[in-house]
Amino acid sequence: MQWKHVRKTLLCAAVGGLLLTARPAVAAQPDGLDEAFADATAEYQVPKDLLVAVGYGETHLDDHDGEPSSANGYGVMHLVSNPQNKTLEQAAKLTGESEGQLKTDTAANIRGGAAVLRALADQAGLDASKRKDVNAWYPVVARYSGAADDQVARLYADTVYGILAQGLKGPEVVVQPHKVSPDRGKYAKVKPLAASTGDAEAGILSTDYPPAHWVPAHPNNYSVGRSSPIRKIVIHVTQGSYAGTINWFQNPSAQVSAHYVIRSSDGDVTQMVRDTDTAYHVRSSNPEALGIEHEGYVDNPSWFTDAMYRSSAALTRYLADKWGIARTRANIVGHNELPGNDHTDPGPNWNWDYYMSLVNGGGPALGGSPADFNGDGKDDIVTFTHGANADVYVATSNGNGFDGTSVKWHDYFALSGETPLTGDFTGDGKDDIVTFTHGANADVYVAPSTGTSFGAAAKWHDFFAPSGEIPAVGDFDGDGKDDIVTFTRGSANDVYVALSNGTGFGTGMKWHDWFALNGEFPAVGDVNGDGKDDIIVFTQGSANDVYVATSTGTGFNAAVKVHDNFALAGEQPRVADVNGDGKDDIVTFTNNNLGDVWVAISDGQGFGPGLKWHDWFAPNGEFPYTGDYNGDGKDDIITFTRGTTNDVYVGLSTGTAFGTGIKWHDFFGLDGETTL
Repeated sequence: MQWKHVRKTLLCAAVGGLLLTARPAVAAQPDGLDEAFADATAEYQVPKDLLVAVGYGETHLDDHDGEPSSANGYGVMHLVSNPQNKTLEQAAKLTGESEGQLKTDTAANIRGGAAVLRALADQAGLDASKRKDVNAWYPVVARYSGAADDQVARLYADTVYGILAQGLKGPEVVVQPHKVSPDRGKYAKVKPLAASTGDAEAGILSTDYPPAHWVPAHPNNYSVGRSSPIRKIVIHVTQGSYAGTINWFQNPSAQVSAHYVIRSSDGDVTQMVRDTDTAYHVRSSNPEALGIEHEGYVDNPSWFTDAMYRSSAALTRYLADKWGIARTRANIVGHNELPGNDHTDPGPNWNWDYYMSLVNGGGPALGGSPADFNGDGKDDIVTFTHGANADVYVATSNGNGFDGTSVKWHDYFALSGETPLTGDFTGDGKDDIVTFTHGANADVYVAPSTGTSFGAAAKWHDFFAPSGEIPAVGDFDGDGKDDIVTFTRGSANDVYVALSNGTGFGTGMKWHDWFALNGEFPAVGDVNGDGKDDIIVFTQGSANDVYVATSTGTGFNAAVKVHDNFALAGEQPRVADVNGDGKDDIVTFTNNNLGDVWVAISDGQGFGPGLKWHDWFAPNGEFPYTGDYNGDGKDDIITFTRGTTNDVYVGLSTGTAFGTGIKWHDFFGLDGETTL
């Protein structure tokens, strides 16, 4: 079928930042940790869950064997000793413990953190009754941060209360989710760093990288201008928390900085030094380098979330293209790889293969993935938690909302760094789950749906979509069973398909030899309505073209340009049948402060002009997707808000527009999880 060239439509886009927190599992902990928190609570009347949340926000409850953070902070509670913040010395006076004991003994350190918090509470006038209310402690927590900047202090306290809202799950320490409503006191008048709720007046955004907040480092910690062209992007690990690092770079005695800092839980980005100025982060290489700090510690992999990897890769890709830096490991390097430096970051837990695959356009092809797990004709939602537990939760649709609380359908599937997707691989009308392990083995596992859970995972392919490639799902031969496809990227840009036989995937065969180059966004959908899924690519970048290669059932036809200005850089494109005519259309979410959604309808031979179907949906870093959630044959739009609320909103399709976004679930898809 010949596809025609369609007329240009102009969209407006910029990527929005996001200021949110997460509920990951707790890392390995020393013995007696829960008892130490309980004892400190009893002694100093600091609510135990609040005390745990402060410690988790600082260190993930890891004492790092008494080694200091970049801000010279120690232990689980990050007791600090530097010219601007001396909570370590304060804790020693309050508890009678030696500074050495506070640095190396976890129980003493927790006791010291509780003592400092109690002293701040006394200064704030919290009496015995108020001390029992976690909501009253917000100004105290903000002051515990040691931040001189009220916005950074609010960021710190919001992180702690986000942890309280979402809870923590660990082998020794558990915090059940709280319904928090913090009394922010004077911080209620402090604008948050990001416009996370669509408030365009909140915070200040970067002019160098639009998704980032702008919080300038102290002038002592960088130099104005550069003496060399920008040639490298350097990956760092903060050895501290997100808010703590921002605070440290604002400390005039620090003498260090980086251009950008990225949060672990959700990939939030703050810029602190302009690209054209010289940050102090890699000694003699400073004049030619851009520095990106990642929240966490090199010895604790729990900080390196998928959300962080993806956000950082998007930033690195943007900076590399902006400054003409080749996206290779010769130019995108670790702090430890530059001469004259004695640092080890990002360390052995940093997954360079995965990261570079994302930098070069890797990650799942998110055009749309079927998710009707119980076979009732209505798409459901699924979240893959990754991490140590790697649980899979499902909330099924009743046509008006997603039923109740989510239910665990599988308890170990899609580990961190793997790519999970969905599809009906057995052809029984119920969608299953699949994960691509990437790495050296590049295995593919499928867990079929029973209608109420996912069965045992079985290996369906033993080498498909290795690191750097992008896998996707579709029924490419039209037999009613979903198959798998991989976009190889690199120098070849080949496309391989492995067909499903209902119990496994056959040999991967090349179906196209030049499609979806590095940095482009590939997707899958039946755009001509013949029952066989085709491949689509959104080039984004400067051209914003859209190409389609239709399926013959045994290969893909030559790619044809079908639209020349759709889904600009930073937008989130999808493929879905939004008018219910059996032909998939193209959709793009601007994903910024405008929150617009644009659609171009397929007529079987091309896509019509881009038209705005919604003017406020999935703003500022939320994760948008598509599916037929009410079972009327027309695909709708959905957004996972993430953050402290983790709400899920759906906008139903009328066939010519999307209706008002309605909340269908109020706690699903936490930061760092993969939702579909």
